[in-house]
Amino acid sequence: MIIHRRSLLKQLLFVSATAAFAPSCLLDKHKTGIPLKHMTVSPEQEAAFASLLATIIPETDTPGAASMHADLFAWKMLDDCSPKSEQDKILKGLNELNLTSQTKFGQFFNRLTEDQRIQIVTDLESNKDKSNSLVAFYRQSKGLALHAYTSSEFYLTKVQVYEQIPGRFHGCVKA
Repeated sequence: MIIHRRSLLKQLLFVSATAAFAPSCLLDKHKTGIPLKHMTVSPEQEAAFASLLATIIPETDTPGAASMHADLFAWKMLDDCSPKSEQDKILKGLNELNLTSQTKFGQFFNRLTEDQRIQIVTDLESNKDKSNSLVAFYRQSKGLALHAYTSSEFYLTKVQVYEQIPGRFHGCVKA
């Protein structure tokens, strides 16, 4: 009896632990990287936007937009601080960017090679053969990327060292 009771308790413990941890192990394919309250973003749009920002600010000897998670910052800014019309313009611009990359190279923007992404961004930068809404989307995305990068801890501590106002007092310097 004791042996059966112990094995029953072990099995019960195993089943309850599995039931408790199983939901965390399942992957949700439609889950975005950051919870948004006012926007619905597909994983393909999120990946394309992250690739665009990483192309705008690439990795060099300093971290780029991908390392700084600039895309998550930009999504949060758009979700919290932008009106619905601007959010719709961003999503429409992402779809147009993917359509442009599919027309030109046959793949979504995030699946392109680095050279192909640079070519599309260069075309957008020079406004060559692109619609006004796509160029406006690119400029807004570039602004969001720069804002995310210049607001990052790395930038404010290593590149442009922030010093609080009123700054240092130099008593021996003539005014």
